[in-house]
Amino acid sequence: MQELSNVIADRYEEIIKMMKSFTNEYLNEEYMRVCTLATKTLCLNNVEQLKKGKSASWAVGVVHAIGTLNDLFDSKGVPYIKAVDLYKAFNVSSSTGSSKSKEVKNLLNLSKEDKQWIIVETDKSKSTKDNVFEEEVAVTTEEVKNETKEELKFTVEKNVIMAQQIVDYAWKQKNYKNKAKYAKEALAICEDCSDAYIILSKDSNLNSDERRAFLEKAVKAAQNVLKIDNLENAKPELLNSKIAEPFFGAKYNLAIHLWDSGEREAAIESALEILKYDEKDSLMVRSIVVNWLLIEKKYEQLKSLIEKYEKDKLAAIHYSNAVLLYKTKEVKNAEHALRRAYKRNPHVIPYILKQKKVPNLLPRLIRFGSEEEAMKYASLGLEVWNDADLIKWVKEKKKDFDMVIQN
Repeated sequence: MQELSNVIADRYEEIIKMMKSFTNEYLNEEYMRVCTLATKTLCLNNVEQLKKGKSASWAVGVVHAIGTLNDLFDSKGVPYIKAVDLYKAFNVSSSTGSSKSKEVKNLLNLSKEDKQWIIVETDKSKSTKDNVFEEEVAVTTEEVKNETKEELKFTVEKNVIMAQQIVDYAWKQKNYKNKAKYAKEALAICEDCSDAYIILSKDSNLNSDERRAFLEKAVKAAQNVLKIDNLENAKPELLNSKIAEPFFGAKYNLAIHLWDSGEREAAIESALEILKYDEKDSLMVRSIVVNWLLIEKKYEQLKSLIEKYEKDKLAAIHYSNAVLLYKTKEVKNAEHALRRAYKRNPHVIPYILKQKKVPNLLPRLIRFGSEEEAMKYASLGLEVWNDADLIKWVKEKKKDFDMVIQN
């Protein structure tokens, strides 16, 4: 989805913060995901409306609107909350909450037919069988250009879903001991709970080989859930569905570990495989693998990757392209690339020149062109700028860029 404008970004952050506090206590992560999508869609397309009213009113309006589509106020459902208690939680009157909910529904044209607004059911009596849960994934095929859609029905065993619910709770625990406790409970229900192995891999007492073993189990477990032998044989619509996210998450965690352990070839191979099959790249794997390719001087592979994401707004892509061109002696093109990167996010260069330090705690919400994005890039990519000639070049070019701007 496209980036938020600075005009509405602060309002968006306020709304998300309020909703997250509420959903963590009363709802679940799936509700938060859908409510976040609804809020971002509102902010992208209804800037003037979002400027009016309090953030709390919009937050309760979004939750109530999404809740009405998903039987949140039905006492037989899970989760469940009374509408009046929802309003109280946000300190908003019933009339304000109700009217804002209607406004959200109208602005987003919400309906149960649009599945992006529907919470994936996990433990309700509506399941088609006692031991399975069916997720219907609507996808647009590459072969059909007229927006015809086909449906993929994929069954997930109920014990997988139950284990995932437990491990979702495990992630919310503040200390590793509690996280590990619930992760083990999840594995007792389903040995193919990928996230549980990832949690257990974070035990500080483990050595590198032991940690790797857990992460490899995580990848294998997620692969078992998807019922695939290898990625080449998997249907693209399956790999682009929500059910595939744990698989790519496990592969990404394994790639990071391999890199940190010095197995850089294997790390790069794993990361590039994710990018090959995960079209959305919701994990932003490309933001780190471009740096790995530069560090290992795999310039041809990097060139192909940058060409794939040439229209990307990500700072990591543009600054990596500038380094690539400089390292391959295309200095004139490198200057143009650096200028474009600087225009997209000027906040990066002070970190490159070590005029600013990367904070220990990085922000979670990142906007293209923002200081937060610069921090994130600097936390991953400064090693590629550890070159005296490169730094000197950047200093000189920054002066030229600034002079042009001033004139």
